[in-house]
Amino acid sequence: MMLRSWKKLPTCFARSRMAGMASVKRQCHSNRPFDRILEPLNTIHVVIRRQTAVLALFLCLVWMPAYSAWASDVSDLAGASTDTVVFAIPDVWPWAYEDSDGRPQGSLVAVARRLAELTGVPVEPRLRPLRRAIIELDSGEVNFSLLFQSPALDNRAINVAEVVQIDIMLAALAGSDHPLSLEELAGKRIGYIRGTYLGEAFENNTEVQKVPVAVISQGIEMLSLGRLSAVLASDHAIVRTLQTMGLGTDALRFSKHIKAQPGALYMSRRAQRPQVAEKFRKAVSQMVESDELNQIFFGDAGRPTQDDAGRPASYSAQ
Repeated sequence: MMLRSWKKLPTCFARSRMAGMASVKRQCHSNRPFDRILEPLNTIHVVIRRQTAVLALFLCLVWMPAYSAWASDVSDLAGASTDTVVFAIPDVWPWAYEDSDGRPQGSLVAVARRLAELTGVPVEPRLRPLRRAIIELDSGEVNFSLLFQSPALDNRAINVAEVVQIDIMLAALAGSDHPLSLEELAGKRIGYIRGTYLGEAFENNTEVQKVPVAVISQGIEMLSLGRLSAVLASDHAIVRTLQTMGLGTDALRFSKHIKAQPGALYMSRRAQRPQVAEKFRKAVSQMVESDELNQIFFGDAGRPTQDDAGRPASYSAQ
């Protein structure tokens, strides 16, 4: 009888196992309607998440430039009166140079420092070769520069204000009486600073003898020795050279070769400081009205005036 019971056990286990599987199947079948409902909901959830991510990215791309501009404006407003602005100044005597102690000096350096005094904006003048000064202004490495005005520069930078007008002059000894014009100096020796642009008429002239000199003072000495008939240079450079040589402004006579070449204060388009630029513009206007700029560039002697006949010229502080 026990044997019969043991024989029945596998059958019982089998039936129990089958009953368990059937129960699981019933549970699975019973969940299928919910799965049919949940599957679309899961799909909708995934789609919504993707759309939300795309929308967030789109909003970031749209608002990022506006935020950057706002942050830049806030930064400018917060630091316009305290942050140091950087000037790239052409390293050309007497416009800009280093003294024996290595400190920047010269007329353009004096203008930059005076702008700082009048506006309360700290200024850092950096002396640079002319080409590098233009490159740094164009790239935004510096904020401002003082350069001769040109249409090309007006496109590459922002012309804030005209600072000075320079005349290119032919100069000879005061005691001489030969006419001062390129045409009437044909065959004569004219000194000039190598590398400086002195107008198309001089560049293309083949009748005069062009003699390069290292500095204007060398040209003036050669005039006194009779080795040159004239020197061609800016009135600013000639007047300042005479002063450093201890000579009066009546030592030479002049004739204008090119009139009124303007020099301007430029601001970089890539490193703009508009609030500072407006302060500088007003300061330049103030310095023009008070004749302070003329004093910086020409001193008490003023600039030479033209004598159309090529006779000895007078001097006046204009």
